[in-house]
Amino acid sequence: MSQRDVRSIGGVYRVGQLLTTSGKLTTYTAYDRNTNDVVGLFVIEVPPAMSVAQQWLQSLEKRRSIQSPHLIRVHNWGLEGQRFFIATDPLRGKTLQYVLDNEDIDFERALYISQQLAQGLKALHDQGISGMDLRPQLITIDTIGISDRVQIDDIGLRSLIKDFGYMNSQGVQDISYLDPRYVAPEYINNGQIGPWSDIYQVGILLFTMITGRLPFVGHNPAETGIMQTNDPVPRMSQFKHGTPDMLQGIVERAMAKDPTQRFANASALIKALEEAQIPAHPLPAEREKAPSSSVGLTREMTAVDYDVAMQATHINGLAPDQSDDEETIRAPAPIEAGVYAYLLYEQPNTAPQRIPIKERNVIVGRVDPKRGVSPDIDLSEIDPKMTISRQHARIRFEETFFYIEDLKSRNKTRLGELPLKPLQAEMVQHGDVLYFGSVRMRFEVPGRGRLPPLKEKRV
Repeated sequence: MSQRDVRSIGGVYRVGQLLTTSGKLTTYTAYDRNTNDVVGLFVIEVPPAMSVAQQWLQSLEKRRSIQSPHLIRVHNWGLEGQRFFIATDPLRGKTLQYVLDNEDIDFERALYISQQLAQGLKALHDQGISGMDLRPQLITIDTIGISDRVQIDDIGLRSLIKDFGYMNSQGVQDISYLDPRYVAPEYINNGQIGPWSDIYQVGILLFTMITGRLPFVGHNPAETGIMQTNDPVPRMSQFKHGTPDMLQGIVERAMAKDPTQRFANASALIKALEEAQIPAHPLPAEREKAPSSSVGLTREMTAVDYDVAMQATHINGLAPDQSDDEETIRAPAPIEAGVYAYLLYEQPNTAPQRIPIKERNVIVGRVDPKRGVSPDIDLSEIDPKMTISRQHARIRFEETFFYIEDLKSRNKTRLGELPLKPLQAEMVQHGDVLYFGSVRMRFEVPGRGRLPPLKEKRV
């Protein structure tokens, strides 16, 4: 279970759950006491005797004025002691990194995702904001029905951390890391950064979505930077049979080494993506799933040579889990239509039982045979000791987050080791262990990664 922090920040935000911590940056979920909304909260430790640059505050003001479905919205910011905080919309959906690692992206979907990325960039560029960090872990995809809604979650934190005088981190999971696999050559050559640099990054992502691998990865970051700067874009048809030449042309133009040879602006890139024609009847080989790893292995490199770069990096800290025993690793749970989440009940030597949560607000408990009343989720069959109350707990889904509250049950509801206070909601996340009386279950959100089996059972 994620750590919890009871502090308030800025006199407005009551911290909910700690999501990630890396160097001088910590991210939380928080509650805005003025609006009663859940927000994302980024907190950076400011070095002594240093202030936040006025130009960066102006950039935040511009960012707050932008209302695009393809950009995470910035609400507020401030300085409290030596902590600079930024409040945003909470993160929604799964990361593009997760999609790359676990799903097959066909040509149409790759184009659709790229179009939305370019639309988000256009909104930024129109306000004079560029130099974005478009690593896949900073892009989220919220699937509504059969459509993807793509959102850029970067708010310029890498630049701010640099302005505070902190050295760029060498860990791929850190927000301040300048990853040579995902940047334009001008980042590596200390050239001028601008909208053209963002267009280059869209080209990298389009290449990766189509082929299942990155265009340039050397044995180490230095070699990757040299390849990014000098090597031509590989032919995608080498990795994805039947890739149309038109898509190759879009990627090569977006990733031209000379910025003046790239698309003139985001609008031109959007137009090219929208006009792209995909063959109506792909060959059978095109339907085969691309390699699950998003890291391309070029120049006969091995995964061991670049193992640091292959670590999954998720801003919400939810990389696919893995148990100590490789033989016990589970495949991703099947996702049923209309399912918000699952309650996972596990017993030794028995296949886990997944109980779907199909409504936004459900009551968990046991059937009342005298009154003929059943809760939304009836756990009677897995509770022979009858430790679960008739109406034991409530689980509800609000836009992005799930919450659980105890309904004055006889034997308590616990979130991990935390006994819940009656009628006081607590946030619950993918992988959290829940106790209804003596019945232990786990909370599972579809599409958020594999859960290793629990090895111990507490009574």
